[in-house]
Amino acid sequence: MINKDYILRLAEQIGYELSILVGLRKRNRYQDELLTIDNLLLKYTGMTSRFINSLSDELLLQSLSPLGKMNVDAGLWIASLLKEEGEAYEGLDNSNESYYRYTKSLYLFLELLYQEHVASDSGLYEEANQLIEKLSGYELPAHITQKLFRYYEQRGMYAQAENTLFDALEKQSSPALLEAGREFYQRLLKKSSTDLQLGNFSREEAQEGIEQIQQFES
Repeated sequence: MINKDYILRLAEQIGYELSILVGLRKRNRYQDELLTIDNLLLKYTGMTSRFINSLSDELLLQSLSPLGKMNVDAGLWIASLLKEEGEAYEGLDNSNESYYRYTKSLYLFLELLYQEHVASDSGLYEEANQLIEKLSGYELPAHITQKLFRYYEQRGMYAQAENTLFDALEKQSSPALLEAGREFYQRLLKKSSTDLQLGNFSREEAQEGIEQIQQFES
């Protein structure tokens, strides 16, 4: 788990830079904002926006994980600044570019929250939830849908996890995802009725889910 004080210090530093970007955006200085974002990315990560956005999500994650685990500093800077870049493009009425930045940012936030088991009161969850809301009207790529499934279970939102699981299966059914679904329901069956109820779920629904998973295997 990331040290809470460390995250607070890093978030405070990022927040200071973001406040400057927000000021530019409020004055409709979107091009200046994009230039500033590029400079910040180069300063704090050694990578430009063009390079970052030229990589697939998977390749970007690999580049941030030289030892098999994401570099927290670089990952958080990139996730935060991509989100702001999406805001700038949204201000420019360029929905294609904003969507691309939002999905890449969400991908990194979800991976960071999963790998580091961030404290439940961290503001990083709010960042992720804002992105999920922004993208709620769009079709998400299969690899991000799969990470959302994992995220919802991690947060104890079991009904939403199930919905996202079947959304992912409809997009791209695979042996690995089917196995992840079976393991998900097995974990739920071991939980108390109270825990399941808090996640808007029940033991009966878990049993039904296992049967539905089997239908995808046939």
